[in-house]
Amino acid sequence: MTSAVFIAAMITFLIFVTVENLRRDFLFRNIKVINEGLRQFISEYLGEAKVFDIFMVRNLRERIMEDFALKEGLETFELSMIDSNTLKIVYEIDGEIEEINVITDFGKVEIKEALFFHEADYY
Repeated sequence: MTSAVFIAAMITFLIFVTVENLRRDFLFRNIKVINEGLRQFISEYLGEAKVFDIFMVRNLRERIMEDFALKEGLETFELSMIDSNTLKIVYEIDGEIEEINVITDFGKVEIKEALFFHEADYY
């Protein structure tokens, strides 16, 4: 009887771990797709300009909220300008907070994922 309970508990635990790993992998793939979509959206918006200004950032924030954030299902979205070549974007999807930096060099847009404080301790 005790061994049957133990075996049932182990099977339940394995199913739980498998489902959580699949959910996490799906979430990380979704985040990568969103980051690539943001990069393409910003590249198209930036056009021939090579740097950001305050008015461009305000308009970009509004366009992303209208066209991108609602379509992708982002729960929260913040966009701020660090300098004329760097934007900081923080968004939340399915309870996971993602922080990225968008950097423009010579008209080319790159995305760099920012490490959170607790993640930076491990590297």
